[in-house]
Amino acid sequence: MAAEVILHQQQKRKLRTLAHTLKPVVTVGGAGLTAAVLNEIELSLDHHELLKIKLGCGDKAARIQVREQICGEMGAHLIQEIGAVIVIFRKQVSAKKIKPKKKVLTKRQPGKARTADSQPRR
Repeated sequence: MAAEVILHQQQKRKLRTLAHTLKPVVTVGGAGLTAAVLNEIELSLDHHELLKIKLGCGDKAARIQVREQICGEMGAHLIQEIGAVIVIFRKQVSAKKIKPKKKVLTKRQPGKARTADSQPRR
């Protein structure tokens, strides 16, 4: 993994705000953390960066162990833990920047009269 990213409190607060509306994407069941579940978490982190995971694997000690294993193996930061739901974040390595489409505004040139085509509808 490349250089370790440090998240400050303000960044974590912003990520918690963004995660509030998310639904859990991955659920860790009674079988625990299997290779298939780790693969699904990896794919989801590559796609979303911010991920909500439901841990349905036993008591609190088991959930803490699974949480630490997920964050350690994925190189992700724990943002929040409420009950059996955790929110993790991992910055994408090759984030694609999507540029918004610009609206082309055409202005009427001053001094020109309006025609029937350029008249506003009433």
